[in-house]
Amino acid sequence: MKHSFSVLTAICTVLTFFVSCGSAEQSSDSRPVRSSVNRPEWTNVAEKIEKSDTVFFIGDSSNAKSEEDALTLARQNAFFKVSNSFGVSVKSEFDSHEVEKNGEYSYAIGVKSSVTGKQIEVKNYHIKDKYTERNGRGYDAYVLVAIPKTELARIQIEVDGFGVWALNSELRESADKIRALFPVFNQKGIKLNQKIDFEDAEDVDKVFAASHKAFLLKIEIREAKAEEYNGEFYSVIQLNAELFNLLTKETINRWNIESKGAAYSADEARGIGISKAVDEIIEQITD
Repeated sequence: MKHSFSVLTAICTVLTFFVSCGSAEQSSDSRPVRSSVNRPEWTNVAEKIEKSDTVFFIGDSSNAKSEEDALTLARQNAFFKVSNSFGVSVKSEFDSHEVEKNGEYSYAIGVKSSVTGKQIEVKNYHIKDKYTERNGRGYDAYVLVAIPKTELARIQIEVDGFGVWALNSELRESADKIRALFPVFNQKGIKLNQKIDFEDAEDVDKVFAASHKAFLLKIEIREAKAEEYNGEFYSVIQLNAELFNLLTKETINRWNIESKGAAYSADEARGIGISKAVDEIIEQITD
């Protein structure tokens, strides 16, 4: 009887040992640690690793049919996390893809520019490491994507949509009238929160270096013609405007508008003419 009790005790001890070992194989973020001894340490990090000048995003995938599919899905998962890092909720129809232009690669992530409607691209990244392993149902993969903080800062500027504006006009009514444009641009994702001198706006590289903004709105307003008939004033206003993307160095839109105003004072006639030109731009933006 004593012998049977000793055997039973030994069996329980062995079982306890295996149960305790099994429960210990859990990482700090509750991700199960597989048995592979070759897996790099960074694969146990759930989201990202920040260094002084670089952020490393960890993408992962599981149960893919092939190693190639597993790595592709892991890379997409890494850039999904890049998208989420900008505080943008990426929906299920998330689309990401690699873009090749003149031998240089960029990655279009799941965040779209509210201005151009195009996906924002990560233009400077490196695949620093990758790892795959086979499980009972397919392939698991991990990808380590390195992105400089300067590149992430550039993308953040585009996501935020802040911009500068510059006005060239001798008509005192102009500055107040064009402010009606700002709420409309804001609805489109462009927040014009800083005014600069029109002369400074000529060099877009200097504008970006000084302001760290994404967009530049340049407006020129002049009175092309002024007449008076029987005490009533008529004014022909010429408004030229250009919206410029400081990040891509591309013109987004141009407006060349001629409008007319009539009133019993010259100032009021000019003001009406400017308002009509501004309203036409607003109509085109919201159309």
